Amino acid sequence: MKATINFRALTITLLIALVVSYVLCIAGDLLFGWTMYQAWQPLLPGFTWPLTAGGFLIGLLWLVGYSLYAAALIALPYNYFVQRGNSG
Repeated sequence: MKATINFRALTITLLIALVVSYVLCIAGDLLFGWTMYQAWQPLLPGFTWPLTAGGFLIGLLWLVGYSLYAAALIALPYNYFVQRGNSG
């Protein structure tokens, strides 16, 4: 029997990776004058620069959505084909 991917675990893993990247980029922008916010603005509607608390939180909500979406794109088809292959 082949192992399946745990959807919840994958979602949480992706969310942690995205949040760490998001926070590091914002910290770099604020502390070192990087311009990483330019990469986040088109990806996170509602995220604004200069940074506001609301813009930061909206960015986090978008990251939750992207994590769910990516986990669904990876785990659901994989698990479907693994189970389909085990039934035959």
